[in-house]
Amino acid sequence: MADKKTVDKVKELLETNAYAPLKEAAEKWLAAADEKYGDKFDDLKEKAAPTVAEIKEKAAPVMDEIKESVGELKDSYDEIKEKAAPAVAEFKEKAAPTVAELKEKAAPTLAEIKEKAAPVVDDLKEKAQPTIDKISDSEFVAKLKESISTFTDNIEFFSSKAGEEAVGKEAAEQIRKHAEEMKAQGKTYCDCPACTKAREILKELGEDIGE
Repeated sequence: MADKKTVDKVKELLETNAYAPLKEAAEKWLAAADEKYGDKFDDLKEKAAPTVAEIKEKAAPVMDEIKESVGELKDSYDEIKEKAAPAVAEFKEKAAPTVAELKEKAAPTLAEIKEKAAPVVDDLKEKAQPTIDKISDSEFVAKLKESISTFTDNIEFFSSKAGEEAVGKEAAEQIRKHAEEMKAQGKTYCDCPACTKAREILKELGEDIGE
């Protein structure tokens, strides 16, 4: 829940034009994450700071030496790679029939493994479903899904009088035209900052609804 990457995205969402109920749910989610993990993380950071600084200081000369050695190794590697290129090409050419033969022989075994593994995979999916359902049913995830418009929604709304009144006639026409172009390209969901960020967060939480 409190993965830093997800937390950062939720904070970014609050800076977009996302609708009020979603922002409220996002703030609750952040508060719960901070209550559960924030203090522990800050305390750990504070305790670790002197040790980290000491490690960095002691490691600096070694790191410089490693960088220098890596540079020398790279030069040697590039030289070896250049000299070995003809031999590698010859080996690939000679090995191709053997590789093809191995793939052909392995195909039935792979198919058998997949067949035997299928019930185990299905069982795991079945056991994982309650957890997935729990995530899907959470208030924050529900609000995220509600907040995401489709380009079809945008075309309908910004073709209406309500859409023109909301943003002005000229802006409504621009948004509608953009939505029509995106829909023609096979895109489904609105690409405004709020909807984009909501989709990214859903993906972080295990629900990728696509584009």
